[in-house]
Amino acid sequence: MPELPLEQVTPFVFSDPTGKRWPRLRLILLIGGVLFFLGTVLFVQTLFVAPKMNVPFSLRQLKGQLKALQRENPAGQLSPASLLWQKFSAARQAAKKLAGAGPIPSPRPRKKPPENEVRLAFYINGDPYSYASLQEHASQITHLCPEWMTVINGLGELQIDGDTRLPKLTASKGIALMPLLTNLVGDTWQPEAIENLAHGAAQRQDRFIQSVLSVLRTAKASGVVIDWQQIDPVYKKDVTKFIDKFADALHDDNKELWLCVQPGQELDYIDIDALADNVDRFVAMLFDETSETDPPGPLASRSWFEGWVHVLLEDSDTKQWIIAIGSYGYDWTIGGKKAELIAFAEAMSRANDAEIKSVEVSGPSYSPYFYFQDEDKEHAVWFLDVVTFLNQLRAVREQKAGGFALYRLGSEDPAIWDALSVPRDFKLDNQTRQSLELIKSTDTIADVGDGEIVTVDEDRSDGMRKLAVDADGYLTAKYVKFAQFPTLYHQGAGGEHQVAITFDDGPDPRWTPKILDILKAANVKAAFFLVGVNAERYPGLVRRIVNEGHEIGNHTYYHPNLALCWPEHIRLELNATQLLLGTLTGRSTTLFRPPYASDTGPTQLSELAPLKIAEDLNYLVVLENIDPQDWAKPGADIILQRIKQQRHDGSVILLHDAGGDRSQTVEALPRILDWLHTRGDTVVPLSTLLGTTRDAVMPPVQADAQSLTRLVSSTGFRVYHSIEEFLWAFMIVATALVVVRTLIVIWLAYRFRRGPKADFAEPISVVMAAYNEEKVIAETLRTLLATDYKGEIEVVVVDDGSGDRTAAEIERVAGDEPRVRLLRQDNHGKARALQRGLATARNGIVIFIDADTQCQRDTLPRLLEPFADARIGAVSGHAKVGNLRTFIARCQALEYTCGFNLDRRAYNRWKCITVVPGAISAVRKDAIDEAGGLSLQTLAEDTDLTLSLHRHRQRIVYVPDAIAWTEAPESVRTLARQRFRWAYGTLQCLWKHRDMVFNWNYRALGWFSLPSIWFFQIILVAVTPMVDLFLIASLPFGAWRAVLPFIVTFLAMDVILATLACLLEREPVVWALRMLPMRLIYRPMLSYCIWKAILRAIKGAWVSWGKLERTASVPVRA
Repeated sequence: MPELPLEQVTPFVFSDPTGKRWPRLRLILLIGGVLFFLGTVLFVQTLFVAPKMNVPFSLRQLKGQLKALQRENPAGQLSPASLLWQKFSAARQAAKKLAGAGPIPSPRPRKKPPENEVRLAFYINGDPYSYASLQEHASQITHLCPEWMTVINGLGELQIDGDTRLPKLTASKGIALMPLLTNLVGDTWQPEAIENLAHGAAQRQDRFIQSVLSVLRTAKASGVVIDWQQIDPVYKKDVTKFIDKFADALHDDNKELWLCVQPGQELDYIDIDALADNVDRFVAMLFDETSETDPPGPLASRSWFEGWVHVLLEDSDTKQWIIAIGSYGYDWTIGGKKAELIAFAEAMSRANDAEIKSVEVSGPSYSPYFYFQDEDKEHAVWFLDVVTFLNQLRAVREQKAGGFALYRLGSEDPAIWDALSVPRDFKLDNQTRQSLELIKSTDTIADVGDGEIVTVDEDRSDGMRKLAVDADGYLTAKYVKFAQFPTLYHQGAGGEHQVAITFDDGPDPRWTPKILDILKAANVKAAFFLVGVNAERYPGLVRRIVNEGHEIGNHTYYHPNLALCWPEHIRLELNATQLLLGTLTGRSTTLFRPPYASDTGPTQLSELAPLKIAEDLNYLVVLENIDPQDWAKPGADIILQRIKQQRHDGSVILLHDAGGDRSQTVEALPRILDWLHTRGDTVVPLSTLLGTTRDAVMPPVQADAQSLTRLVSSTGFRVYHSIEEFLWAFMIVATALVVVRTLIVIWLAYRFRRGPKADFAEPISVVMAAYNEEKVIAETLRTLLATDYKGEIEVVVVDDGSGDRTAAEIERVAGDEPRVRLLRQDNHGKARALQRGLATARNGIVIFIDADTQCQRDTLPRLLEPFADARIGAVSGHAKVGNLRTFIARCQALEYTCGFNLDRRAYNRWKCITVVPGAISAVRKDAIDEAGGLSLQTLAEDTDLTLSLHRHRQRIVYVPDAIAWTEAPESVRTLARQRFRWAYGTLQCLWKHRDMVFNWNYRALGWFSLPSIWFFQIILVAVTPMVDLFLIASLPFGAWRAVLPFIVTFLAMDVILATLACLLEREPVVWALRMLPMRLIYRPMLSYCIWKAILRAIKGAWVSWGKLERTASVPVRA
């Protein structure tokens, strides 16, 4: 009688005889999938629809508020500063006559300066335009003087703040690096520091000089430039002696000392004639004729500049002098205390925005200027350009000075660099004239107005001026069109004693409530720039911020660097956060602060573009000038100190209430508030600085405004929040469980003890199922029979309907070996084949072995030794991968070592081994019969049998030295087929024996090993794709920083377990590193197999045994 198909013999686990389960579930999944897809599409659409916000036009558009004013040339009269050079000349000549020596012989420096023209450039630290100008024009300068060292007290202590990029750059360009040494701390000169040092002990001076030399050596500098100001003339002799001593020490180290000479009263403390023998160069700082605290006027008029050049160089070695020429401007607010230093580009933007018709550069000052009105404030702008530069450079060269210096890099008229080769008579060829008359609009971003709340104008256009030479031979110009540079328009400066405090990156459940408590106790209102992902996680804190009267701003959803984001991404960040805040609070916000670059404002066009996008969405961009960098955790004292130092720079303070440990910020905040109060400042909301109301910057959401959009978005955010919370919770729980399981497995594996060796030689039966194994079956039988086992052996091989010469190969071996018997059957699967072989086995101990497994000579003796103990019902052998030809196979070798065999070592200790592998195992036949025999209900008959043995209290042990070598899949495709079969069979067994989970009757099996399979092999692997997608989706938004620790922990646990397994198995430890690339292949492949198995289980479909194509690539080891 022919055998019935297997599925008709017995129902299998997950079978659905009615066939109705899958169609019903498929319909539910289809409907749910369509609804989810439509909901997702609608939700995403709402994120790209900008919420409507009404911002007063006066707050959004400042450009039109500038108006031109006509003023007569105020430079017709000489200022007091312009007369100082005459007074100095007269005093110098009088000193010569009093000395009775007539003209003083021309002093000589220590060594004769080179004849080549020096081109020195002053570099401003922290100014990106200064660095950009240096990079572009490095080939046109010979020396660079960057801000570097400051003498902060009379002890000679130095504050070092050099740009570490410069030594390498200057060396590569052949530029001599001359760091600047000043006594300027912040914005305050410290004359006492120099006076005490010069008048102090020689030992103190020596320490100071050695400190400077150490800095210069480290920077590979050629020397130092000294700029000491406001020193009392009483110390003139002391300072002269000290500079001489300083110069000697530098010269001994082959370095130079240059001394800055400020025209005017600063000359009272400098003895130029006495210092000329030791100072290598004097640098005359011929700019700031009218300082920022003076009434408006020229910065370096013709008569003032030429007068000082003449008087300083007369009776001197002219080559010893470097003349510094200014390249900047001042914007005075009439009636204000202090002018604003501006770059040439900013002067152009002001003139262009105020619609100034023209500006002339002509006598007597030969300095450009204009006046304009900003709302009710009158402004005067004086600046220096290429025309003033050329007139002054001619005077320098006519006096045969050693060279010139440009003060300062980054703020200059770009045409200056084209003017260096212009002849003294100003006879210009057409190309040179065109380059000088054209005012190029560069990437420099101009700033107009006061305050840290800005709007953006990206427009750019070149300007034009007409050059001419007047009757006196001086170059003149008329500006007929002003260049337009990208511009930031500032507002919100507020009153002199008004200041706003802002917090970024929140809310945070640990720090934000403490900050709110402090603000509430002080009755202070602040502004919180919220990150959307944090607001979504802690909605209660968002509502508390608003309910307590504070203002909120948009700080993007995931805190990315917007300069690196595409425009759609930026809009998505802003819209998502805006919709979320509106959903949580019922208010919109017009305030926006970009992440990362808010402390300095944008300095590149790539940083300006996101601000323009925000402005187009009706946001007000909030920057700040007071940044104590509390995120770096410098300490509460330093945070307060930095705010004190920067308070005069602006009206907006930046602090952080999230993004890390903010305990120092919380500690410093009450002290900050107390200091501001003592100073006379009032902490006000940003809306007060803007001169408007809270409702204007945070307009309430109208009940009927975009109601459908807000309904969809609010629902979407809640769903997204739930999914995100689940994934976060899952990652946290999974990570904790992985760590706990790893520690337990390590502890148990180290405590593994093999049972005592014993002689066991009872008769045994080997049962083997074979299907299309012609390439390997003969070698398997040969190594099996070549054993050292002393007992009787019977080998039963069941051919499961092979279509190749498997049966013939078995018969060939059996012809020479009577211990081998062949049974044939139609193809009904491995379990049915083993069941038949087991039924014909004659002996009480049965060994199961796969048809591709090769045994060593000691495999069977080692495997059977535990049966000397009658309590042992089954023994698991140690299967190892024998074919290591491909990367896939080598990865499986590691998986067998740490994933299977290490677990069995650990589980052996707690008597909870979950599978006695069909590749190599031994079982008492009566134990199988007691457990109900080999079941045909699952595809994983070995796991099913093992769990059934546990049900009947059979003891199962593991023998790690009973080694057998098996052939593993060598491609991803064949591996996926095998793992799908394993996954489906394992899922069947888990479901069949689900009552054993968390069942005290099965102890460690029910509480540790079976739950481990459910979670780590099924649930975790199934959910992994969602976690991976979450991680990938977070990469562009910066949330990967929060996810990364979990990923690293998972990988670390894998590597640790793999390392331990390799050590125990005496495999190369370097194998453990394969765990890292394995995850790139295994994680998605195993997830695919698990989900495929789950779907098959839901369908109720049978899965056939399948067949791995054999390659006979396992080397003979017997």
